[in-house]
Amino acid sequence: MFVPIWLIFFGSGLIMAVTTLVWSVRSRQFDDQDRARFLPLSGLTREELDEIPSTRRGADFVAYMLIFGAGLAAFLLCLVIVLTH
Repeated sequence: MFVPIWLIFFGSGLIMAVTTLVWSVRSRQFDDQDRARFLPLSGLTREELDEIPSTRRGADFVAYMLIFGAGLAAFLLCLVIVLTH
């Protein structure tokens, strides 16, 4: 029973990764590479960073934590299924 659960976990992750890649290619996410290569060079200065409201920075943190929490919950659910069956 141990191996099939991890194969399902691996298979679902692979399906999600391939689906995301196919979506990004079909929606032309990689077409504008000339613009994308300069994005790391266009950082904000300290003054511009201070002008961003702190609630905006807080909202980003909350979004990252929600994504992290969803991934952790999925992993823990798989772990519970494996340990209880």
